[in-house]
Amino acid sequence: MTNYKLKKSICLFCSLGCGVCFRVDGERVTQIDYDGDNPVNNGSLCPRGHYNLELIEHPGRLSDPMIGSRKASWEEAMANIRSKIKDADPSTIGILLSGMASNEEALLAGKLARALGIKNIASAGDPSDLEAYEGTKLETPVCSLGKVGEIDSVEALLIVGDILTRSPVLSQRINRVKYGKRGNKIIVIDPNRSHTSWFATNHLKPRPGCEAALLAGMIKVISEDNGKGPVDLELEQVAEITGIPSSSIIGAAREFNCAASGFVLFAPSAGKSRNDLIKYLTRVICDLSPNKKQAAFYSFGNTLGVNVILDRTVEARTSFPEFKEKIKSGEIMNLILLGDNVFAGDPDIEKKLERMNLLAFSSIFPQKIYQNAQITLPLASHLEEGGSFKLADGRVETIEPVVGKAGRRSNSDIITSLLNFNDEDREKLKAEAYELAGKGPLMQKANPAEKIAESLESSPKEEYPIENITHFGNNDLVRNFFWFRANNRSKA
Repeated sequence: MTNYKLKKSICLFCSLGCGVCFRVDGERVTQIDYDGDNPVNNGSLCPRGHYNLELIEHPGRLSDPMIGSRKASWEEAMANIRSKIKDADPSTIGILLSGMASNEEALLAGKLARALGIKNIASAGDPSDLEAYEGTKLETPVCSLGKVGEIDSVEALLIVGDILTRSPVLSQRINRVKYGKRGNKIIVIDPNRSHTSWFATNHLKPRPGCEAALLAGMIKVISEDNGKGPVDLELEQVAEITGIPSSSIIGAAREFNCAASGFVLFAPSAGKSRNDLIKYLTRVICDLSPNKKQAAFYSFGNTLGVNVILDRTVEARTSFPEFKEKIKSGEIMNLILLGDNVFAGDPDIEKKLERMNLLAFSSIFPQKIYQNAQITLPLASHLEEGGSFKLADGRVETIEPVVGKAGRRSNSDIITSLLNFNDEDREKLKAEAYELAGKGPLMQKANPAEKIAESLESSPKEEYPIENITHFGNNDLVRNFFWFRANNRSKA
């Protein structure tokens, strides 16, 4: 009988951060297992969670550095990057870091940007996630972020979007609320009938793209019911925008407000308009209503941590939308993508990639070859590197490597090589990254009346596609996995 060791880690295929185990025999993972002791998921894993095994053992993984279509040594590839960076105008250099990177890698990326004297550094992830993160930075009087474990015991849930496509393991917690106590409420805001709306005691179906306006209407009801002051909007106007009768808006707002405790769950997505406003308004609701908490669940596991640390290390850095425009305009001609090619399938940007002076990818799987000078570096995943990560509910978790890197290198290795850091520098980095992640976003002043007025400018969208449970964030990574391909044969 084979002897194996169980090694624990976390899943980063959404920001819930479920615990996962692996059976390790020597330097090889033989099977995925379940961490029944982890309080976040109690051993359960969604279908995407099983991708973690392929992050380590997939036979199609990149194993050697490439320059164009030929194999190269690490020394040659890194020397090539250093040479081109050295000769480049700093204003033409851009760095994109995956939302699955660790806090340490985000801090290193920020230090690299500062060393190069550049502002063009951003998190590469789902655009709706990054939009929602901007709403996290808008100041509200109370810090209402709640822990995942608090969901189970509340009397009311307000869920914006199909959270169970984003984070299916939350179904066990939603079930506990629905059946935990007579009279508990689950209010779901989603234009579609979805995995999540099946659990609803009250399913509100606004016109696609009008979720922010609906939340503004609920804020008016809650604020005025609780004596927190009038809100300058007419419920009939909200009803006209959203297609939800004013009586239903009042009823849902009072169901949530009157509950002794509650939690708002938000799943950002491309089908929604103004994910930033939705995130901000859910926080306002929790500030106005006693004993209410909230959290947004992002596609990429460390979206929160990466963005918090980049904000705190590179002042006035370039946003992801600005970054894309700078590539399209030709301002960025030297590009380093660390962990994800979020531009795959974007013809306008792919044309620009063909003309880059420096185009370097660190990647788990082989990348499309855009040019003969393209540098592709075989990337070690978080399961082979470890690190700390800031999850959806603000907790910071630290993990150790499950197995060795097998000749691959992590983003930490790549950046420290460019910075000429030594092991002592990297050890100090861990404490600094942990401290920065714990501080949270850099907050910005916000005018609630102005934000509510913005929400009323929502224009309904023509359609609201149902999300695909096999997909997360960026198909350029996911489409390599066997399970995704088996369930999306016409799309792979």
